[in-house]
Amino acid sequence: MAIQKSSITLEGKIGNLTFYQSNGKPQVRQHSGVSKARIAKDPRFARTRENNTEFGRASSAAKQIRLTVKRVLGERYKLFEDNTLVNRLTPRMTSIVRADARHDRGNRKVLPGNLPLLYGFSFNAVAALKDVLFMPPRYTYQHDMGQVVIILPEVYPNAAMAVPKDAELCSFHAAALSFNENHDWLPFAVQHQELIPLGHQAIPAQTFRLELPEASSDPVIVCFGMSFYKLLGGYPVPIMEQSRNVFEVIGVDVG
Repeated sequence: MAIQKSSITLEGKIGNLTFYQSNGKPQVRQHSGVSKARIAKDPRFARTRENNTEFGRASSAAKQIRLTVKRVLGERYKLFEDNTLVNRLTPRMTSIVRADARHDRGNRKVLPGNLPLLYGFSFNAVAALKDVLFMPPRYTYQHDMGQVVIILPEVYPNAAMAVPKDAELCSFHAAALSFNENHDWLPFAVQHQELIPLGHQAIPAQTFRLELPEASSDPVIVCFGMSFYKLLGGYPVPIMEQSRNVFEVIGVDVG
């Protein structure tokens, strides 16, 4: 792979070269001389076919999660939007597929027991929850009731948060996703806290109760995050500082 450095940015194909954009940078790659038909049938490319099949499963699972998180956050998604998300989440899901010890190579898949490898995955590449909120939330999941309860203890913003300059308000975001490979998008429950003033006073303990389908055997991906706001003319305006607004996987319950 090469990077274009000229003042002219190309996109598309010229001969056996393809010009494209990756993470906002123009790049170019050369096509191999191996046809798709040969890769699909030639025994010498059996390992390539296995890798492609498993990569497809990982990509599909990553897409399910990405689209569901976009639904979860709604208009708030732009606060956490990250153009590296696809390139970070797909490899994480690929590692989950490869962790499958039950099936032979080429037939490995996303097993519920391996989904905890998602723990700590941030939907914003430059922000980690532990670097913004120093008092971690805890959660419990009651399978028979389909209820996820996330509890954030009392916190003092000046001592337990990395508050952006000029921030006057914050909001917490809690969500639970029920993972199933057979769904186009994942069932979820979400709760967005009302804006809370920041200052010297403690923010009271927060409890989030999320209702999922009862008695489901599907693993549950639990996410938590926060965002910051300032006041302009008396109206709250989000602070678009990626190193502060954060939304992250804080646990996976596999039953």
